[in-house]
This record gives sequence, C-alpha cells and structure tokens, in this order.
Amino acid sequence: MNPRRGHRREPVEVAEARVPDRTIERLLGVRKQRLERLERERLQAREHWRQRRGAQRLAKLAWREARHSAAAHWQRARQQFFAMETDSRQFRAAQGGYERMKRATGQRLLAWRESAGASRAAGAAFFVAHRHLREVRRQLEKLDILRAHIKAMERRHDD
Repeated sequence: MNPRRGHRREPVEVAEARVPDRTIERLLGVRKQRLERLERERLQAREHWRQRRGAQRLAKLAWREARHSAAAHWQRARQQFFAMETDSRQFRAAQGGYERMKRATGQRLLAWRESAGASRAAGAAFFVAHRHLREVRRQLEKLDILRAHIKAMERRHDD
C-alpha cells in the first residue's frame, strides 16, 4: 500500500495560543498617568498654600509694625505736649498724623484678614488634593492586587 493513497494523516491538534488580555495593563497605565498628574497637582497646591501662608505672615508683620509705630508716634506726641515742648498746633498736627496712621493700620489689618482667607482656601485645596491622591493610590493598589490574582489564576489554568 502506498502511504500516499487512501490513508490520510490526521492533523495534530495544537491548542491555539490565547491572546493575553491586556485591558488591565492598559487600565493600570492610564491610572498611573493619572496618579502622576494628581501628585503634580498636589505639589502645586502645597506650594501655593506655602506662598499664601508666607504672604499672610508678611501682612501680619506689616500690620503689627504699623500698629506699633502709630502707638509710638502718639506716645511721643503726648509726651512732648505734656512736657511743654510743643504747642497745641503741633499737637493737633501730630494728632492728625496719628489718625492717618490708624487708618493705614486698619487697612493693613484688612489686608491681613484677606490674606488669611486666601491662605485657608489654599490649605483646604491642598488637603482636598491630598485626600483625592490617597484615594487614587488605594484604587491603584487594588488594581495591582486584582492583576496579580488574575495572573495567578491564568497560570493555574495553563498548568
């Protein structure tokens, strides 16, 4: 019998190679990019908050200095007047200067309070970004665990 006639060989059944599912890797890649963006945003929020706190501190120091200089000016004017070193016209001029200094001090106080509000808002924005980043990190960790579990299940299935 001729091996070429009549008897055909059956093709060997070879299991098709499964195409690995890459969706979780793609999802992890997107999530890691998001995590990096959120980390940058958190760092920017922290830097902005630090700048606002610095501006608040400077405004507070300017207010304190203005308050102190106004009080010192008024004390000098009163002391000179009661020591009979100045006349009433000079005293009224010093009193007018003191009133102007008080108004300037009030303006500095308002500027300090405004900067305090901006500082609080910047701090709140930082902590919101911080909490959001922590939640995203937790989600990414869960996805890593899920991926490891899927890989382990695939290895068991292939064996």
